[in-house]
Amino acid sequence: MRPSSRTEILDAALRVVDAVDGADITYESVARQAGLTKAGLMYHFPSKDALMAGIIGHVIDRWQTELCEVLGIPPEESTLAQRVQAFVRFAGSGEATQGEFAVFAEAVRRPQLSGPWLAWLRGWFAFGEGADSAPLLLVWLAAHGMWITEATDMLSVTPAQRAAVLGKLTELIEETSV
Repeated sequence: MRPSSRTEILDAALRVVDAVDGADITYESVARQAGLTKAGLMYHFPSKDALMAGIIGHVIDRWQTELCEVLGIPPEESTLAQRVQAFVRFAGSGEATQGEFAVFAEAVRRPQLSGPWLAWLRGWFAFGEGADSAPLLLVWLAAHGMWITEATDMLSVTPAQRAAVLGKLTELIEETSV
């Protein structure tokens, strides 16, 4: 499969989940969104698990790219505090989508799909290494909670509230890094 075809199909799957009324990811819905037949989609993704694994990998790759851009240096050259700060800016951007949350929730709900998420999260954050990471874990949990809240529309967070929360989280990171 051409990489661009794969990307187009996976982007279409995310659009299905982001659609009004939160449509389920089915072969029919993704094929329709991607402009393919169901058989054409099944050629690229022979099972629903293969499709879900592809979507999960697609979201992880996008997050990795975006977080590296926010970080500004290669992750292997960064500190845990710098990676948490990058995640705070990323998660607090106000651009969380229901589709990404649905993919994340599906992976958690189906342990056979959670491996890539867990490996990526553990690799990016590596809590527990070195000095006391509890303050940074607290910041990460708060930023992750904001991301979930906005992705699920649980609460409306105003730009002023978002800025205040992000400012407090940044202060905690700076205090930890001193």
